Amino acid sequence: MQEANRMWASASFVGVLIIIGLPLWWKTTEVYRVALPYDKINAFETDSHYISTELTVLANDDETAQEVARQIEKAFQESDVIKLKITKKIIPNKLQHLLDSVADEQEALEDVGAAFNIKKHNTFYVVQRKPLYQDVWVGTERVAFFRDIKACSTIVKVLEKWIYQPSVLIGARSEIADAARQVRFPSGPGYHVVLSVVHPRPQELKVNFNARDAIEDYIGSFVDELTELHNFTLKSQWLHLLDFDFEATEVPGGRVAGAERLPLLLTRLEERAATHVSERPTLNLALYVVPCRLAPLALQRYDKEIPPPVQAFMSPKWGGVVFGNPTPEECEKQVYTPPVNLIMGTFLSQLRKLLGITDKEAQAGARLEALRRAAPRAWERDALLRLRALQQLASAETSLRSLAKLLGEISNIVINDEVGASINLAVESIHRATEHMEKADLLEAHRYSQRAFLAAETAFMEPSLLALLYFPDDQKYAIYIPLFLPIMFPVVLSLKNLLLWFRGKPVHKEKTD
Repeated sequence: MQEANRMWASASFVGVLIIIGLPLWWKTTEVYRVALPYDKINAFETDSHYISTELTVLANDDETAQEVARQIEKAFQESDVIKLKITKKIIPNKLQHLLDSVADEQEALEDVGAAFNIKKHNTFYVVQRKPLYQDVWVGTERVAFFRDIKACSTIVKVLEKWIYQPSVLIGARSEIADAARQVRFPSGPGYHVVLSVVHPRPQELKVNFNARDAIEDYIGSFVDELTELHNFTLKSQWLHLLDFDFEATEVPGGRVAGAERLPLLLTRLEERAATHVSERPTLNLALYVVPCRLAPLALQRYDKEIPPPVQAFMSPKWGGVVFGNPTPEECEKQVYTPPVNLIMGTFLSQLRKLLGITDKEAQAGARLEALRRAAPRAWERDALLRLRALQQLASAETSLRSLAKLLGEISNIVINDEVGASINLAVESIHRATEHMEKADLLEAHRYSQRAFLAAETAFMEPSLLALLYFPDDQKYAIYIPLFLPIMFPVVLSLKNLLLWFRGKPVHKEKTD
């Protein structure tokens, strides 16, 4: 009877351990992980993304249209980042007469705009116009005029270097940052633009400058044209008594500040500007009013060569600084009136580079019409949309691949519904953006690429992924073995006796002399 009670007690202990203890341990240590589209993420090929764009060649005769289109197609056929959908047309007689009779290119541009839809995004028109003083003329709209068939090589250079810039697009989708990418701000839904007027010695000099009106009239007019890309918030502020030792060297006609001191100036501005009050990146524009004792102040290059007076410098992914130098007469009157057009024009030039609008190198035989207002050119907006779409797609895919690799290597990271929804949204948006890019639907492609970028960043930075402490498996075994081995050892040994007892065999062999 005692043997039976002992066996039933062992059996009940084993039963409780297996039926209750093991499932309870399994349930309490279970990690919730939403199913993720690993196959789709691993199938991403960032270097294969490209954007289609529409190009229309308008010429006076079929031979010219065919030759210009052939030369353009030949130049871009090897490009794997931008695909041109070229359409060839003969200019109607009425429009041809208007283009040949008007003397001003702006009037000719209006005539082309009346006949064709030059306001449509991701389109460009190459139009023949004989009365040109140069081979190619490019204005602010999505139109380039060329004189005759001899201008084919110039047209190709203008399309490559100014309009489409395939080398910049390749850098945007690459994981390695090129020179332009190192300067421009990273992608994001919006930016703060802060204009700071730095007045080190207000007690010595009065400054007549309306920072609020300046940022609204100049910067506001510029960013209003970029609402399809980002949301901008404009702010202005005055920073008084922020003096700085430039360690300037006296030269004939003024003083020169060493370039090695400029990073220290940015540090001082960062301390006082209080621009990091939001998650959005801040584009800093600072007007530094030079004290009269240092004016006029110029900047020295890193090569120590003293150039003509330079009154501004730019810091990549931070912003720009312009130095306001009062004249001796203004210092004598103790009233300084900064040249608003010059200062704000410099800020606009810096802002263009920081947002991704690159400078255009001069091309032989081509003329680029100067900007007449504080706004980017229409084809520059298209170029920026293409740039941001590719960059956001590349960033989203990189984030998803890194996250998928991390989640695959550490199997007990919690993947909640929010993370799963963000990842699935990013993957779906990437596919939708790719489809729209191939169909030349630039606005929708940018919209979906931005959605993919934000969703991927949200998933990657989700705090719940780090809600637990994660240890290597060998450390887990080092904890589990001392805890469970003393309990499981007698249980495993008793299983043999239980099996013998249930089979009716003696549990212990009788000893014989």
